[in-house]
Amino acid sequence: GSEMCIRDRYLDQKVTIFCTDRDTKSEGKIVRMNNLGIDVEISGAIIKFKKTKSNLYVGSMAGLEFTIKT
Repeated sequence: GSEMCIRDRYLDQKVTIFCTDRDTKSEGKIVRMNNLGIDVEISGAIIKFKKTKSNLYVGSMAGLEFTIKT
């Protein structure tokens, strides 16, 4: 139903990823979505983000923390 429309709309969408440890921003692309969160491709690597609040996703890679605000 309507959930697919939302999912399709966000898939392949560019998102701004904020690295909380380094205080930097970079751009990533949403490659997968599920009820728990999203997978985002950034520079060829895929980071899994978990939804922690209604508008916040948190993920980590190489010991660094990343967040996405929606």
